[in-house]
Amino acid sequence: TYTGEGVKVAVLDTGIDLDHPDLQANIAGGVNIINPKRPPDDDNGHGTHVAGIIAAVDNEIGVIGVGPQIPLYAVKVLNRRGRGFLSDVIAGIEWCIENGMHVINMSFGTSSDVGSFHDAVRAAYDAGIVQVAAAGNEYGGSVLYPAAYDEVIAVSATDQSDSIADFSSVGPEVELSAPGVDIPSTWKGGGYETASGTSMAAPHVTGAAALVISSGTTGVDNVRSKLQTTADDLGDPGKDELYGYGLVDAEEAATGAETSPAPRLPTISPVRKLALTWGSLKR
Repeated sequence: TYTGEGVKVAVLDTGIDLDHPDLQANIAGGVNIINPKRPPDDDNGHGTHVAGIIAAVDNEIGVIGVGPQIPLYAVKVLNRRGRGFLSDVIAGIEWCIENGMHVINMSFGTSSDVGSFHDAVRAAYDAGIVQVAAAGNEYGGSVLYPAAYDEVIAVSATDQSDSIADFSSVGPEVELSAPGVDIPSTWKGGGYETASGTSMAAPHVTGAAALVISSGTTGVDNVRSKLQTTADDLGDPGKDELYGYGLVDAEEAATGAETSPAPRLPTISPVRKLALTWGSLKR
């Protein structure tokens, strides 16, 4: 019913493979914060994997994203090793505000609560941008920043049985959960990989948020409320520290129609499987 058309989603990450046949049609722009003289092309793979989960196009190849017509904006803030500086992330968030993004995906984190970082997140919230972040891969440890900020939707990872992934960070900040184990998606160089991490869970929620916006819901708090109230409750009744309000339900959040879970599909083949670690940040 909704494909995310017209909802501008920024992927703050290692960039995106700008020529990928499963993404190229949806790439609408971006910026390389690390080296502004170069395009925001992905030299790591992580950002391309995240982008494919959000918005891989509906064609005859590869995978299909949560919103296959979402306009993607590649905001390169992490280097080829998946690392970066908070100052670059802050600049990336500022770029998103200046360029009218609707949703930001941040599949990275830091254990440090830095005031200037939180200020940038608050500014994006005040500008009406929905911010989604990976809770972290701390094996039951605390949720990292920016996911731990109140202005951000923190996403934990689930496995094929809808149980919490053994690597996922957990805590009271977790707002939603989403699939994060053995997720096939696009990769740099026009390829595909299967990867695991809360990095893979967050873009499922980012795509769902874009669908909610494309259905006519406006306002950060209203979008979050739609995602919360339509999530499939897991674990303890109500909100809990593992799953938050539950497993994101993109269809119900966007359409209001309660549906049964989709049938499980076989893993796309051939792809190489990666135990992917997500980006880390330095102060």
